[in-house]
Amino acid sequence: MVDTELRKEKEHLQFVYEQLLATEKVLKDSIERNRAEGISELKAMSSEGSLNFDSVLDNLDTFLGIEMKSREIDQMNIKLKTAEALLEKVERLLQSPYFGKVTVDFLDEEPDEPFYIGINGFSNEDRETLVYDWRSPIAELFYNNTLGKSSYLANQQPIDVDIKSRRQLIIEKDQLLNYFDTTVAIQDDVLLEALEQDTTKQMKDITATIQNEQNVIIRDMKHPILLVNGVAGSGKTSTVMQRIAYLLYSLRKEITSDNVLILSPNNQFINYISNVLPALGEKNPLNMTLLQFVGQQANWAMETETEYFSRISQPAINTQSVVLRSLGFVDFVKGADEVVASTDFLFKDLIYRGKIIISKEKMLEIYKTTPASSPVIDRIQATKQRLSSYWERRILTQSKSHGIQDQILEMSEKMQLKHFGELITEDNEEKVIEYGEQLLRKKYRSITKGIEQNKWVDLTHIFNALYFHYQKESYVHSREVLTVDEAVIYLLIVNTFVERISFPLMRFVLIDEVQDYTPAQMSLLSDLFMKSDFTMVGDENQAIFNSSITFQEITDIIENKRKSVQRYDLVNSYRSSGAITKVFSKLITANQKIEIIPVRPQGNDPEVYEVSDKDDFKGILEQILMELDGKTLTVITKSEQEAEELSIYLKENLPFVFSVKVLPISLSKGLEFDNVLVYDVSEENYQSERDQRILYTAVSRGMQNLFMTYKGNLSKFLQ
Repeated sequence: MVDTELRKEKEHLQFVYEQLLATEKVLKDSIERNRAEGISELKAMSSEGSLNFDSVLDNLDTFLGIEMKSREIDQMNIKLKTAEALLEKVERLLQSPYFGKVTVDFLDEEPDEPFYIGINGFSNEDRETLVYDWRSPIAELFYNNTLGKSSYLANQQPIDVDIKSRRQLIIEKDQLLNYFDTTVAIQDDVLLEALEQDTTKQMKDITATIQNEQNVIIRDMKHPILLVNGVAGSGKTSTVMQRIAYLLYSLRKEITSDNVLILSPNNQFINYISNVLPALGEKNPLNMTLLQFVGQQANWAMETETEYFSRISQPAINTQSVVLRSLGFVDFVKGADEVVASTDFLFKDLIYRGKIIISKEKMLEIYKTTPASSPVIDRIQATKQRLSSYWERRILTQSKSHGIQDQILEMSEKMQLKHFGELITEDNEEKVIEYGEQLLRKKYRSITKGIEQNKWVDLTHIFNALYFHYQKESYVHSREVLTVDEAVIYLLIVNTFVERISFPLMRFVLIDEVQDYTPAQMSLLSDLFMKSDFTMVGDENQAIFNSSITFQEITDIIENKRKSVQRYDLVNSYRSSGAITKVFSKLITANQKIEIIPVRPQGNDPEVYEVSDKDDFKGILEQILMELDGKTLTVITKSEQEAEELSIYLKENLPFVFSVKVLPISLSKGLEFDNVLVYDVSEENYQSERDQRILYTAVSRGMQNLFMTYKGNLSKFLQ
């Protein structure tokens, strides 16, 4: 029986592979032919001689000919792009045509039907579907259900079926390496083999090993707001990436990757996940950090990522930051219309080369002509319109002045070409006025742009006034660049009092490490993306910075806007060995009662070393590197300063420093590494509850081997 099944599967694989190869050849030939025809058409167009514009009829014929040729070339380009996209899919499948098979009885007296599931779908020239995309409706039967009676949705209609068998196949090109029949979604042997192949450089897609609890999140189309609390190594980020691919596939007639925004914790993480979606045949959406996002909205000078992480990694937080991050201050700002309306310092001068062009007094004069009973944002928008009209009249009036006209007429030919792109051939008054207007608009374009971009609104004064009214003390601006906390409040002020900020094209917003956001940041994002669906993932045990939010606070913020939140919890840990998982399971803080379930084998026990100084540490490190036999070791420190000092020391004292990578916990969070050494887990270094979360995060970065060093006494959390 087994031999027969194996033979059948091998024969089917050969058939599918041959079909893929045949399609690859057809597509390559088609692409080559279309490119050649396109080049030929372009050459023909350029060699048809001079174009005839002798009469109106000749003009029409000429333009018609050009239009027809352009359309032909456009059609060729469409065919070419379509063929290239199909070829990319085929070439992906040639690496491994499919990974799963589900056999289904449709309860219609027809024979049972097998469906093969792959990373992309594939149909041959006879339009026979040989491989079904993992995101297709039928594929849900492979991931989500046990054998027996089941159903799936097709065109929003439930289809009742009886699942007869589910098979996991390990395939490399046209070779069937192994297969397993299973009553659950994924065979443990297949999952474990895939986990052993993890890379520490870039995240891989998990298409072939999506688990039931992950699949529910990936395919959830009912709930617009998802909040996922997953333990370390539970596949939170992988699930988010697969969810994006699923949404782009399922809603392909409605959205593209341009309608998706990913907010990542840091730039290193952006690079880490950059290959997942392209490997699935999808274009990467916009992916940025919160720091980049808030700085981009108004082109403000912002703190660097290094400065940001250094600031939020400090144990203590100053009072001003506490206020700016609080939901209380955010709510106060949103209701502070009277506070803002009562100040006479709403505006600032628009200046060109040190000269005031439009004074703040003029702006206030215009502002006071707007209805006093209207909200501040409406009054400022009305002021903006009137200010634009006022500036337009000034430009037109000045363009008619004798001074400007004389300046135009006295220009050298060189200056005429520079400013107008042509020589002045007419000296009638209307033409000179037109040139004058053109010159003035070019000269004062910064003023026009300043009006459009609300540069005339004094945001700093409004910020200071709001803070003073709330806190009863003045805000002290300590730096020329803005912190993220300050920038968030500035954006809130703009959105509340100056001009609504909206992102109508952004259908989905996905946030990773959401526990590191502040209440103010979450409130702002939910305001700016009111029409967007959110998927937020994090781990409350990894709230290691002085900026953080609880999942209950996130839920309250969103539900206060009359939106419901669907909560998911992931407790299976796929990243670390059983032995490492056991260590960080004990580091869960008291308010988080979660039982973490390890999936990987037990593996090597963690090794703990007492060291007296850096030279002693170097000796231990050399011993560990010899044991690892050339494999890379990632050393994780508690602080950026520790990482910097240790890096310098190792570069100067360790012969094979290239095998060691030193990272602070702030930059390693969210990543994973085969071999990890957590530096200085001493009692002195890890004492508080926050320290406990830092240790949980650092330990859970390790996949295969974990080492720890300490000086003096070992931290109480590890005893």
